[in-house]
Amino acid sequence: MNEIHTPRLIGTPAGPSDFADLRRLHTDPRVTATLSTDGATFTEDQTRAFLQRAADHWKSHGFGLWIFRDQASDDFVGYGGIKHAEVEGRDVIELAYAICSDHWRKGFATEISTAALQHAFDTMPVDGIVAFTLPHNKASRGVMENCGFTYNRDIIHANLPHVLYTLEAGDFSQKKF
Repeated sequence: MNEIHTPRLIGTPAGPSDFADLRRLHTDPRVTATLSTDGATFTEDQTRAFLQRAADHWKSHGFGLWIFRDQASDDFVGYGGIKHAEVEGRDVIELAYAICSDHWRKGFATEISTAALQHAFDTMPVDGIVAFTLPHNKASRGVMENCGFTYNRDIIHANLPHVLYTLEAGDFSQKKF
């Protein structure tokens, strides 16, 4: 499945052609305050590497991160999806998302996350999915909780303290959106 639709958005697999939009996201200090390991904006090389990893993930696994645009205006909203990640030395399936700051507080992160989770649980042999963020990122924690994730424990990821949330397939299927 290449394209994914939500009530307001269309997602297409992330790849090199999305550089300009992702560059805008990666140079917004409000976004990178919780997205980058040091809180700094991304360099051009970091954005290119991010997109290459995203494209490689799609090729290797058949799923990954989508770039989401508003269906009505074609405006870039952000990215989100599911991907392999390493947590405490284990390969896990992670929910990931980032929204342009001019689209915050519109419900897009939850809308994107719900669509990605539905896709994962409907099409993949996955029992559970994880999500993690910096402890002070209350907005991201709210998205996770809105999607049915529960706090699991504190972890260290990318040499920084994070909170780990988990979602089992059965818990998601019982959630009413």
